Amino acid sequence: MGNQIAAAHGIDNFKKVGMVEFTFHAQRDTAAPSERHWQWWPKKNEVVFITDSGATRFQKGDTTTQELRKLNARFTNDEYWLFYPFHLSWDKGFELRDSSMKIAPVSGKRMRKITTKYNDKDGFTPGDMYDLYVDENNRIQEWVYHAGGVAEPSMITTWEDYHEFSGMQLAQEHKSKDGKFRLWFSDIIIK
Repeated sequence: MGNQIAAAHGIDNFKKVGMVEFTFHAQRDTAAPSERHWQWWPKKNEVVFITDSGATRFQKGDTTTQELRKLNARFTNDEYWLFYPFHLSWDKGFELRDSSMKIAPVSGKRMRKITTKYNDKDGFTPGDMYDLYVDENNRIQEWVYHAGGVAEPSMITTWEDYHEFSGMQLAQEHKSKDGKFRLWFSDIIIK
């Protein structure tokens, strides 16, 4: 099932990607939105974090210093939101459970529910769990995030504003039902 979801989002086209650039934005309640701008060369495993005052280049996964650990954690989070469907093929160390048709928490529509539960050892946030609500085309429409695998949801958001980039279907916006949380992407360039 994970490979079917990844395929529906265009994972086969990712192997042609030389560079990805995007700006990640997140806003909670009435606070000012946070913003991070990234460039990523997947084949070289290289990332650049770009700010108004300059740029920091590093290897994805290099956590040898506190600064690199922080940058990698932020990039992993931001990239995960953009390319999560592909992680269902890329990642190891998780279980996938198909729960058939259920009522989605934001829209109230019946959708196929798929649960992914990561192990307690790997990644920046081991043990995380996600309930995915996918449509008839295997595209994610909503998800429920359970930090550390706890039963109570940590976050529930939509997956919307899908656009095609180099044959890949990417959701550019995620919102909570009450409108107090919004996460979105801008400046997406894929070469």
